[in-house]
Amino acid sequence: MFAHSGEALTKRLRSKAFRAILRQEIAYFDQEKHSTGALCTRLATEASAVQNASGVRFGLVFQHIFGMVVGILIGFVYCWQLTLLVLVFLPFILFGGILQIRLTAYFASKDKQILEDAGK
Repeated sequence: MFAHSGEALTKRLRSKAFRAILRQEIAYFDQEKHSTGALCTRLATEASAVQNASGVRFGLVFQHIFGMVVGILIGFVYCWQLTLLVLVFLPFILFGGILQIRLTAYFASKDKQILEDAGK
């Protein structure tokens, strides 16, 4: 379900972005940051990034959060002391996940810039 909606959203975004590019004045394309390679790279990567955020990953995030909550509840039922010990380390795990997401976004933006420069 999430994958299908992500694909539909990506198709719509690419179509609207392409139409917006076609409506630009000729002088718009004279700028170096709006070269054909940069525009093609932008069409290919930005819509895919939205699909990644709204498609299958969105469902996976829900699945992981639900699994974590259920696991904690089951842990409290069977051995609440061990569950409290595990919860002490939860902030470190969350910090590691957030750090990984930020580093991935940073390197993805650098990669996008390199691809745009290569397309010029």
